[in-house]
Amino acid sequence: MTDYQLIDADNHYYEPEDCFTRYGDDQVKRFVRWVSEGKRRHLLFGNTAQTMVPNPTFNPIAKPGAFHGRLRDLAEGGERDVPMTDPSRYGELEPLPQHYRDRAARLRVMDGQQLERAFLFPTLAVGVEGINPTEVPMTYKVFRAFNEWLDEDWGFTYNERIYAAPAIPVLDPVLATEELKRVLERGARLVTLRPGPANGRSPADPAWDPFWARVQEAGVPVAYHAYGGTDQYADAFRLLWQRNGISDRAYDANLQQAWVGDRPMLDTALALVLGNLFGRFPRLRILSIELGCAWVPYCMHVLDHSGGLLDRNIRAFGETVHERPSEVFQRHFWVSPFPEEDIAGLIGLIGAERVLFGSDWPHAEGTQEPGDYARYLETLDPRDAKKVLRDNALALVTRAS
Repeated sequence: MTDYQLIDADNHYYEPEDCFTRYGDDQVKRFVRWVSEGKRRHLLFGNTAQTMVPNPTFNPIAKPGAFHGRLRDLAEGGERDVPMTDPSRYGELEPLPQHYRDRAARLRVMDGQQLERAFLFPTLAVGVEGINPTEVPMTYKVFRAFNEWLDEDWGFTYNERIYAAPAIPVLDPVLATEELKRVLERGARLVTLRPGPANGRSPADPAWDPFWARVQEAGVPVAYHAYGGTDQYADAFRLLWQRNGISDRAYDANLQQAWVGDRPMLDTALALVLGNLFGRFPRLRILSIELGCAWVPYCMHVLDHSGGLLDRNIRAFGETVHERPSEVFQRHFWVSPFPEEDIAGLIGLIGAERVLFGSDWPHAEGTQEPGDYARYLETLDPRDAKKVLRDNALALVTRAS
């Protein structure tokens, strides 16, 4: 372990069954409901089931880090044919511990983990926004109720140690701005968005400028976090890549995973930079969380080979671009790599000041303990490792004096 405390930019909670309905009005409570099928329970939004999380009650649940060894093997070129059901690889399920749903219990666990602070993100809610793409006002009502629950149970800022990020759908700029203002008034220190298109628009479209203006005024970072479930990328995949529209489950699963794994964050970064969002809002800070870093070198390559944008005198939205687009990226983006990735290579590309430690704890894909991430930084200069493990995240949530 290190001789300083850590700040984890990617921690999670497991939502209770009433997280969307506790503060929902009658419409929300009719729209979001649980149904039983034998011993299993499913969560419906309208008439559509949430399918990203196969066990949305989370009890029992996989132990933290249960899948991490497998992911490390894949990254290092190890054996690739271990079945998903192999208990020697993935371990046993466990009853849901209290600290996955209780902030006081989580702080006690954090004390034992040498974890001073943590950014907390949803588990179930990251697979909800795209389920009903035509139900835009209702989706915002559902997430307003969710954010009310989040603030009550975890706190947007709790004891300056837990920063639970309210989730804001990127479906309508007016409704998104309203929800942003509401959570900022209640003390949110960061917010989380789904990467990808903003319901048929670029997130850098001027229609979204009131949203970004409020973000910049508040000085809070915006975290794009990994998203699961149905969304526009899944719809596009089905349109473009299924065999004449005929679904083949194995084919779909393999190709879709490859097709959409890095695309949402890659496309979002390209859209924000090339849309000159940072020319209009030069103080924005964008975080990429639980999306790895394999997309970053290609993103920077594409940014600097995007035709006219290499011309430093090009005008975008009536403003002059004075820098190479990759330099804009380096100034405005912070990236949390998976521990098994080339973290030293990422630092070489964007600088140690723009890299964040994210353990994904207590998810099965993350490390068994948050501090295990430090083992992957042992070859770095200790000063760079400390930036990744503590200093960078601390600066993102520290209020200016």
